[in-house]
Amino acid sequence: MTNRTGGRRCLSNSVFLIFLLGGIGPFFAQVGSAQADSQSAESLDRVWVQPPPSTGQAASWFPPAVRSVKGKILRFDSAQMEIVAQGASSASRLASERVLWIQPAGFELLEGPMADLYREGEFADSLSKLPATLEQRPPIWRQQWITMLAANAAWKSRRSKIALDLVSQLDRRSLPPLAVAWLPIAWQRGVQSAEGIRDAEPRLSDPSEAVRLVAASWLLSSAKRNEATAVIKQLVTSDRKEISSLAGPLLWRTASPPEIQRMARQWEQQLAELPMVFQPGPTRALADQLEAAGMAADAKRLRWATELTPIHPSFGN
Repeated sequence: MTNRTGGRRCLSNSVFLIFLLGGIGPFFAQVGSAQADSQSAESLDRVWVQPPPSTGQAASWFPPAVRSVKGKILRFDSAQMEIVAQGASSASRLASERVLWIQPAGFELLEGPMADLYREGEFADSLSKLPATLEQRPPIWRQQWITMLAANAAWKSRRSKIALDLVSQLDRRSLPPLAVAWLPIAWQRGVQSAEGIRDAEPRLSDPSEAVRLVAASWLLSSAKRNEATAVIKQLVTSDRKEISSLAGPLLWRTASPPEIQRMARQWEQQLAELPMVFQPGPTRALADQLEAAGMAADAKRLRWATELTPIHPSFGN
């Protein structure tokens, strides 16, 4: 799911297979005393995890492998995930920002219909399934992901007010980084709908930082570009790491071609230093800016890397 090429984190297809075949290794600290789950694989959640920072103990031609683990997620919030891994006798925990993706148990029956419509570009139909899906009362972390999917579907079906309202509702409680990474941010150049611009302008002063970030991203392609840029600059200094981590790369969209050419290598380094879970959107932004500045080969390299082995299975949707 993730690549490391040069300064970028990329995995070749062969390395990708290696991490899929690997165990969970030393990734988790043991906590609690939950009973091991003996359910079938179909009833288990599958979690992809960013490797811990390298300790420098041993040199290797390969980057630390992303690995996946199956088990039962007990809790997943802004700080950590607790999971009983398949075959384990106790719960384990890890930092939430290391969680790259989750394939929840029962996905086909719960989120599946919404997600399938979204992938097919039927955004209005996907959004329409939100109430019935939430009525099944999945765990909070799944409700958050489902609602963020709906926010993106609303934005892409030109129901911008609904999208911003959903983001506002979500931001009333702490969100896992995986959900924040899916905010309906306009990472690439392009004219926003008239409805989006109209609905975004008053939300630049919204109490929710997530709403302000989304609204400002939409307005970067409008006559309110300067106001939007000022809001993003404020959010770069946010105390919330997940907001500042996305606001910084979003500012790349405001750079002129000469500035892009001058800053490109520094931005690539900043991109590589982001937690992997936050990299997809900023990668699109950087590739778009590089192409606009006449650096087509560099833009193609970034896009090729993400298309080959994306961090998120739905990258680019």
